[in-house]
Amino acid sequence: MLARLARLWRRSPTAAPVPLVIRAPQPTRTFEADVKATGLSAIAWCQRRRRRPVLYSSVAPETLAALRQRHVDRVHRTIEVADRVIRHEFDLLGSGRYVPVDPDRPARDGYTPIDWHLDPLRGLRFSRTVPHKQWDLSTMQPGNADVKFPWELSRCQHWATLGQAFLFTGDDRFATEIGRELDDFSEANPTGTGINWGCTMDVGLRAVSWIVGLEMVRTSGSLDDAFWLRAYTALYDHGVFICRNLENTYEVTSNHFLSNLLGLLFVGAVFADLPQASEWASYSRRAIEHEMKVQVLADGADYESSIPYHRLVAELFLSAMRLADWHGAPMSAAFRARVRKMVGFLAAVTRPDGFLPQVGDSDDGRLHVFEGYGTTTPQDGRHLFGPAGLMFDDPAWIALGGEAGSWEAAWWGFGAAGMTGSSQREPLACLYRDAGIAVAQTAAAHYLLVTNGIVGTGGFGNHKHNDLLSFEYHHGGTPLIVDPGCYVYTSDVDARNRFRGTAYHNTLMVDGVEQNELRPGFLFRLFETSNPESVVFDDRDGVIEYVGRHHGYERLPEPVTHERTFRFLKSTGAVAIVDRLKGRGRHDLRWHFHLAPGISAEPAGSTVVSLAAGERRWQLTTPPGLQIAVNPVDYSPSYGVRIACVAIDLTLQVDLSDELTFEFSIGP
Repeated sequence: MLARLARLWRRSPTAAPVPLVIRAPQPTRTFEADVKATGLSAIAWCQRRRRRPVLYSSVAPETLAALRQRHVDRVHRTIEVADRVIRHEFDLLGSGRYVPVDPDRPARDGYTPIDWHLDPLRGLRFSRTVPHKQWDLSTMQPGNADVKFPWELSRCQHWATLGQAFLFTGDDRFATEIGRELDDFSEANPTGTGINWGCTMDVGLRAVSWIVGLEMVRTSGSLDDAFWLRAYTALYDHGVFICRNLENTYEVTSNHFLSNLLGLLFVGAVFADLPQASEWASYSRRAIEHEMKVQVLADGADYESSIPYHRLVAELFLSAMRLADWHGAPMSAAFRARVRKMVGFLAAVTRPDGFLPQVGDSDDGRLHVFEGYGTTTPQDGRHLFGPAGLMFDDPAWIALGGEAGSWEAAWWGFGAAGMTGSSQREPLACLYRDAGIAVAQTAAAHYLLVTNGIVGTGGFGNHKHNDLLSFEYHHGGTPLIVDPGCYVYTSDVDARNRFRGTAYHNTLMVDGVEQNELRPGFLFRLFETSNPESVVFDDRDGVIEYVGRHHGYERLPEPVTHERTFRFLKSTGAVAIVDRLKGRGRHDLRWHFHLAPGISAEPAGSTVVSLAAGERRWQLTTPPGLQIAVNPVDYSPSYGVRIACVAIDLTLQVDLSDELTFEFSIGP
């Protein structure tokens, strides 16, 4: 997950650092020294810089007018949220609305400083004085405080909303808030000091947010030359910091290093005419091209074994491509082709309700938030299909993005032209063999997704869950059986391990053993023991069939191999599941079916469980002889959020002499 959680990752004794394929430039100059090489004073450079846009999010007046006309509700909502931001009302990572007031610094000139170091749920504060290289969560975490709260706030992704409100209203209050927050953050978080410099990913994402916000308010008369000098100096310092603290010296690279590179790419665009800074853009572009080959599988899936993280990584790569296009220097054809595959994967796994299944970890990460800040659930990734559909001329993606995608596309520099496309999704059946994801969807909104993938991130398993031969199932657009999600990371170790463990997924557990070795103290690592295989994927008339197996239980004293077959009937949406166990000895078996919130379950005989949502009814049919229990569990649609629901747990003790078969069915 996070670079500064190294002690929670705990390196394997045999692991070697990833070699640095492309050497990063090492900064030696300050902002003013780099400007001096241009022959301009720093103030003159800032004035010149503000006269021309450098980002795709610099929308034209006619685009704003069209958005006001076509997206009336979104415009009003954006302004309302921006007003809340001015009042410093935030709602992050399941916190509920809170106002972080810094207890150490008094209000000045009508502005109350923000507490950038607060976990609002627990009322605990992180240190603001520790040098970033000395920061160590395992020894410096106050109580069970969640470091993601200050990190999330420090990304300043609300600045895009402030900038949008300024553009829609011309009200300098929104520009002034950006100016005050920049000075506030810089005062409370001197460069390199405190936890908000402890993870370079957050520094990179903050740099992007600052650039986006500053671009949007660069015409405001409320921000004077002295402010702009402070702002560009602070932004340049972010670039220097990123270069010196890249997250590419660990066992693997991931979305963290990629976020570093996007930060540098955006900073490089801002300071493109400065000699040292121009090297950052050149380096980041080459490194981003390289990371596409490292981090994205041949079938287009992100290699971290997580659909929510795939959404983040797709946004990072897509925006790099868009920024390159906007500056007239497109990325390579191979890069563009792989980005297209990434978006195709995201479209394929999107559920009938438009949300993403929560397979693997999820921390709600984004590059920039142009649509629905604080109001749209992070589980909804449809906004990306608007710009992606226009970048790749794909009407189906445009339709899937809907109104959210249309709005988002305007802030990616595509104007506000009407975006059309059929709202009817085409039936699909896809196997992403490298990712270990099979997905099927019908025109009647029946949906089945099966997970059976290797431990990702090059075997590191930082965001992988023990979800082999687990599945998510919807019938007629209603979610029935769902992946449980992720919930939290370091603030609740027991919950962290429960949500990523085998027992919480829709699969079979043998003798209480994890499919892949899960060591409770290694919060961001799984140890590969399962070697999963996709054996059959067949899309024929009326039926889609997937057969997979894994070998995780072969390390038992009396080994067992688990093979599972799914048969998905296109006409009715019913699904049959057949488990085959090969091995010997006495074993305790436990099946788990995690029901979506709002779905009730009640045993209706020895082999039937009745499922209900409102007036709709379904049933789960089980083999005879199993003990049936309906237990309370939780579903996490996004980081820090738990929703109560129930699960069906089935148990049986068996004596294996060779092979046993168990058949289940779910349908109306």
